[in-house]
Amino acid sequence: MIDPSWRSVGRTCAWAYGGLAIAAGILVTVVSVGIPPTEPDLARHYAYIRQIWPELYISFLLFIAAMTCLFPIGLVLREVFGRSVRSELLYASFLAAAVVGVLWMLAQAGSAQVVARDSAGLSSQDLSVLGASSSIWSGVINWLQRGFLLFASLATYWTGRLALRQRSFPRGFGWTSIVLAVFYWLGLANLVLFDAGVSFANEVGSLLVALGAMLALAWAAWLGWALGRMPVAVEVLHAE
Repeated sequence: MIDPSWRSVGRTCAWAYGGLAIAAGILVTVVSVGIPPTEPDLARHYAYIRQIWPELYISFLLFIAAMTCLFPIGLVLREVFGRSVRSELLYASFLAAAVVGVLWMLAQAGSAQVVARDSAGLSSQDLSVLGASSSIWSGVINWLQRGFLLFASLATYWTGRLALRQRSFPRGFGWTSIVLAVFYWLGLANLVLFDAGVSFANEVGSLLVALGAMLALAWAAWLGWALGRMPVAVEVLHAE
């Protein structure tokens, strides 16, 4: 029989993921409103980054904590669904999403920290050099984002498949998991279009990010609720 403490950990981590992501998202959105573009005044852009760096620092810590919650969520779901090839793939996908997600946030925090620490008082030429270095970091950050989307999509896809197959969760949750995976895949496809220079990719990407983020929060809340109300019959099924 599955220890009820597994479900308690899963519920706590699912709700913690949602809560931390909401807090971090609101904070970074509020402080980033009105941020000047890098062109034509790079110095003004960096000055604004220095001004909001304390808030950015806190938001990065919150995002890192949220990403870390994905690891125990994968562990709990593997126990709920029972050991199988699919559940092991689910667990591996959640683990990879957690690791790459944390690296993604660390890279963003490191890049912003360098700007906040080193950009003050630099000449225009030195600012250009710093901007070129930041562009390299941006490329790394973008590919870490792609990795997170890939592994997160696989994690939610396998969650949906197993939920529909075993019926240990409401069918609606299973379909929501698959729809969320589709949003992640669309996000990946949009990034590919953006790399190819398609003009409308940036606007479409912003919409996909907003919708996907809201759906992910709803998914996390539903997962926590479903784990807390999981019937005893599911535990007996795995015990047999």
